Amino acid sequence: MFFLRLLLIFGVSLLVFAPITGYISYNYGRSFWRWFGIGLLLPFISVFIALFMAMRTKWAEEKAEQQQRRMPPRP
Repeated sequence: MFFLRLLLIFGVSLLVFAPITGYISYNYGRSFWRWFGIGLLLPFISVFIALFMAMRTKWAEEKAEQQQRRMPPRP
């Protein structure tokens, strides 16, 4: 009975976390299916990894925007 509950919890987590991971990655220009696969392999950790990658991408875009504003216009 315990094994069945554990299997059910793990199966539900696969069905929940893998698409969420893929969706987060797809919104930031990454491959949905690659991150969906990572979500299947690492169901709990993959969401945090995808969120970190998304934040890192956003920070890089903001930094590039700030540098673009600082550059004087070319004559």
